[in-house]
Amino acid sequence: MELRERRALNQGFERALAQGLEIVASVFVFGLLGWWLDRVFGTAPVLMIAFGLLGVFAVAVRSYLWYKASMDQEEKGKPWKRPSR
Repeated sequence: MELRERRALNQGFERALAQGLEIVASVFVFGLLGWWLDRVFGTAPVLMIAFGLLGVFAVAVRSYLWYKASMDQEEKGKPWKRPSR
């Protein structure tokens, strides 16, 4: 395997690991914030669930936007992206 191919493969693994960590950490941090607010306001699991779901929604939107941007960059200049005459 060439150095260039190996570098591209490692960058792919790096991006995947970073995105996976971001998914888990974001949901965890939002859930932890909700748990803390539940303890402050005495609202049991309501805010923890709401903030956890907000974290899931935020990660889903961010993942979609990241995917769309990377696909637009990858398809730039391809024949199916050129305007028709």
